Amino acid sequence: MNPLFQDQLILSMQNVFLLGLLAASITLILLKRRKSSYFLSALPLFVLTFHQVDEYILSPLLLGNEYHFLNWAYRSGLDISPIEVVSINSFGYLPALIIFLFNPSTKLFALLFILITSTTLANAMFHLGLSTAQIEYSPGMVTALFLFLPLYIKSVLLASERLASLKQIFVCSLYGFGIHYIAIWLINIY
Repeated sequence: MNPLFQDQLILSMQNVFLLGLLAASITLILLKRRKSSYFLSALPLFVLTFHQVDEYILSPLLLGNEYHFLNWAYRSGLDISPIEVVSINSFGYLPALIIFLFNPSTKLFALLFILITSTTLANAMFHLGLSTAQIEYSPGMVTALFLFLPLYIKSVLLASERLASLKQIFVCSLYGFGIHYIAIWLINIY
């Protein structure tokens, strides 16, 4: 087990994840009730916070501390420090909040939306790939499969509706994948 998985900073971030999920859920419900076009803007934040709760709270609660994300990562060869948990997970909030600055009916919004959702799709592929290779459940895999994948598909459809070219969709997706894997690489070298 990762000796730092119960570090005070990790426990604090778990509270941030829960509060983030609560805030994102309330925002999503309110936007849905008002039939706001910004409902789409709230989806990445909801999905991201739900994924974090899945990795750090639900999986260990249901399957034991061995399936806390940090313990699973440690067994997989990733030694993630508490400050890295804060930085990598906090970094995800920035694009999930910035997207609210853009009008959801524009092509620019759709391309930014696909960039964000492709980073989450890369995360889903990361979970699925390692889980398959190790023949072991990966904390976060449920949300990766049932939230990240459908949200990415929605983003591709949205970009197509906004008349984004296949090339633009591909490039934004490629950049999103790159952002995710560069972040993992940075964790591994520092």
